[in-house]
Amino acid sequence: MAAVNLIGSYNYALVALSVLIAIFASYAALDLAGRVTAAGGWTRTVWLLGGAGAMGTGIWSMHYIGMLAFILPIPVAYHWPTVLLSLFAAILASVVALGVVSRQKMGWLRALAGSVLMGAGIASMHYIGMAAMRLPAICQFNSFLAVLSVVFAVLISLAALWITFHFRDGKAGIGWEKLAGAVVMGAAIPVMHYTGMAAASFSPSGMPADLSRAVSISTLGTAGIAAVTFIVLGLALLTSWVDRRFAAQALEVQEEKLQQSEAYLSEAQRLSHTGSFGWRVSTGDILWSEESFRIFQYERTTKPTAELILQRFHPEDAAFVKQTIERAAQDGKDFDFEHRLLMPDGSVKYVHVVAHALNDVSGSVEFVGAVMDVTAAKQAEEKLRQSEAYLAEAQRLSHTGSWATGAMRAGPTYLPATGEIRYWSEECYRVLGFDPHGGQPQFETFSQRIHPDDQARVREIADTARREKAEFEMDYRIVHPGGEIRDIHTVGHPVLSPSGDLVEFVGTVIDVTERKRAEEERERLREAQADLARVNRVTTMGELTASLAHEVNQPIAAAVTNANTCLRWLARDHPDVEEARAAASRIVKDATRAADIVGRIRLLFKKGAAQRELVDVNEVVREMIVLLRGEATRHNILVRTELAAELPAVMGDRVQLQWEIACNCSRC
Repeated sequence: MAAVNLIGSYNYALVALSVLIAIFASYAALDLAGRVTAAGGWTRTVWLLGGAGAMGTGIWSMHYIGMLAFILPIPVAYHWPTVLLSLFAAILASVVALGVVSRQKMGWLRALAGSVLMGAGIASMHYIGMAAMRLPAICQFNSFLAVLSVVFAVLISLAALWITFHFRDGKAGIGWEKLAGAVVMGAAIPVMHYTGMAAASFSPSGMPADLSRAVSISTLGTAGIAAVTFIVLGLALLTSWVDRRFAAQALEVQEEKLQQSEAYLSEAQRLSHTGSFGWRVSTGDILWSEESFRIFQYERTTKPTAELILQRFHPEDAAFVKQTIERAAQDGKDFDFEHRLLMPDGSVKYVHVVAHALNDVSGSVEFVGAVMDVTAAKQAEEKLRQSEAYLAEAQRLSHTGSWATGAMRAGPTYLPATGEIRYWSEECYRVLGFDPHGGQPQFETFSQRIHPDDQARVREIADTARREKAEFEMDYRIVHPGGEIRDIHTVGHPVLSPSGDLVEFVGTVIDVTERKRAEEERERLREAQADLARVNRVTTMGELTASLAHEVNQPIAAAVTNANTCLRWLARDHPDVEEARAAASRIVKDATRAADIVGRIRLLFKKGAAQRELVDVNEVVREMIVLLRGEATRHNILVRTELAAELPAVMGDRVQLQWEIACNCSRC
């Protein structure tokens, strides 16, 4: 006689409880997936295993509550080792699920593979759990429904993975999207379970059930399973919430630091006129910092594009810039160059662009770099270059070179012990007879150029300046390679450190050869002029000989007369001493007068250099009138003087002034 299947029924309260557990477990899965995704390193492993344990427990609990909801007219017990095995299958399926959805990217291939593994795990959990049933009946399965339950497991797993992956990043609160996803998942997961239950049919068996290691589940046990499940899932969610709070606080701190760092960076870029940029070659996307917008003079809301940047290129530099960037993009190499920008107001900016090439996994190239406004530096550089050109030309015209040497030895003739010269201007090379393009000479080479008669004196002056850390100034001669001797004037100034140590000497060398030759020529010319003036004076004095003789004879004759008078006063019977003394005094006066006249005449004939002294002009005029009085009388000329009183003395040559007065009087 054919066996009759046992008719079972469902406790709908437990069915509802199983669905509720499924929804709760699904929400926990969504939440835990976010924590696993956010974690890294060993923390990620802890969250993965802990989350899989809680999620697997929830799925397993939903399964067993659902099985307990199925009521047969015979007693049912469960083999607890097999029950634990089904729990392990649920946890393993959860590990696969969390591992798949916690990736940064989830392609369809990975999703399909994960859904197959997860579905297989859930199906294994279900059918291993049913194998744990111990009852006096035979369990048979409808193949179609069994296969359909496995298909449902895979499809539901695929849907669960998709929902979990897209709703895993809920930031705050319950997350209504996450809750809706949990409801959908929680409602779908029991479909597989109850489809699998529908595939099973039970018929009575005359054989007693094997109850070894089997336990019966009472209503209290069912409540305990549900309670433990809710506690496990609740603790998992609580732990996730606490961790999220700490992570959010840490993220806020990091965001504050990042904002502060970005503010510092933005201010530093503004002060240094340096902007940053990013350029993805494959898409053409360009990112600019705020300073980059200021440099190119575009509004902050403008989206930077290659066309906008090209509009700012100077027409003369556009071809070069485009060629450089295109070559760098093709080769995927760094680039570094300078070019000009032509701004809307017509002004020109100089920018220095440097970028580093980054290659991602797909092989596309992205450039990260900086653009620096170097206009001020270029202008300063141009002014410096212009100033150096002016200085070099001024040095060339004045034959003045500049130099700097180390502290070991001073001046352009005494260099550091290594023979190294810190600096010589181009004119310094020419003045000292060296080739500016031949490199800086060594001390031995230079010292051989100094005239042998000057080397000892130069060495002594330089050593003294170095020892006393003092300025020095000296003249010496240098012999050029062609044998030409040049006169050099050198001035050196010591440079001291804050502690007073001698650092270096800086100074100038001046080629004074032409100046010295000019001075020598001027000296010879002065001598010739003095000789000519003397000849002219002699000639003129020859013409005035008669007048001068009269002027000389007059005091001599007066002296003779006074001498005779003195003798007569003394020759008397009673000599009149007083009268004789008066006559002698007149003799002295006349002789002195004659001597003065002779002295003045000798000065006019004397050959010598001009001697500048303080001269009383009125006195000189009176002296010359005395000398020329005879000549004036001979030509019937009356000389009358009107001299200003208390004239100040003037600086001049007394003889030359006398000569000029004599010439003017003679021409009159």
